[in-house]
Amino acid sequence: MPSRAKDRSTGALVRRIFALALVAVAAGCSAVRVGYNSADTLLLYAFDKYFDLNAPQQTQLREKIRALVAWHRATQLRGYADLLEAASRQVEGHITADDVLAFNLEMNRRLVLIGDHAAPGLATLALSLEPFQVERFATKLAEDNAKMRGEVIASDGRPSLERREKRGVERAEEWFGSVSPQQLALIRQALATRPDSDAWWQYEREQRRSDLLHLVRQIQSERPSIEEGARRLRDYFAHLAEPADAERRARMAEYRRGNAELIAALIDAASAEQKATLLKKLRGYADDCLNLAASAARG
Repeated sequence: MPSRAKDRSTGALVRRIFALALVAVAAGCSAVRVGYNSADTLLLYAFDKYFDLNAPQQTQLREKIRALVAWHRATQLRGYADLLEAASRQVEGHITADDVLAFNLEMNRRLVLIGDHAAPGLATLALSLEPFQVERFATKLAEDNAKMRGEVIASDGRPSLERREKRGVERAEEWFGSVSPQQLALIRQALATRPDSDAWWQYEREQRRSDLLHLVRQIQSERPSIEEGARRLRDYFAHLAEPADAERRARMAEYRRGNAELIAALIDAASAEQKATLLKKLRGYADDCLNLAASAARG
């Protein structure tokens, strides 16, 4: 079962690229179609917000984004539907933490594929940037970091564990419709036995932004070929899923394993009614992916 983490870092360039895939599995059925069909407009708006694009850049990027969305709709959505259907069949039986990890790793692979396909267009944009646009991007990312740090520190005034439990319950309710006392105990036990991840995730998000800003500055200043710029961007996207730094990679693996164990335990403890709710959501999202893909085939 995919975890539905709220994307509070909407300014990050790569998050906007990956949103093309995530929207197909992380929203309600009608919202999927509306959000996906508006993806080109939303993406262009995000780039303009963070770079203050000039008219030629907007025109060129609009064409690249439309081509990316068309490729994604025509070639990727049926794969998402298959993945969701496979997850539904596992939910009907017995699902393990390894099953959940396999689902998440496959989704990460598909997200990296979007970055691979988008890389030449992003390299072209990076090469066209003026110094003031790069500095605007740096400023916007710094503002995002400050805002997210404030949210982590404020945290509604609740103690860390209580805040994490509340968030865990809310996420479980999104998929199951309700949370039983047994599931609540599982959430509390899981969170009590592992360290608070908020500070680590804040560090990880800031590091990703820093890496991206460094790469954009490097491409803008060194002026490599589009092919070389695309190669560097592909490396960046790959390292989002599997960081090159061993310590970051280990922490991410630990976090994923803990989440997978909790998700599997919650599904195993679900009532027939809760499983029916979960299956309805998963299959509804799969149907949405197929309907969106069919619209591409119809032209």
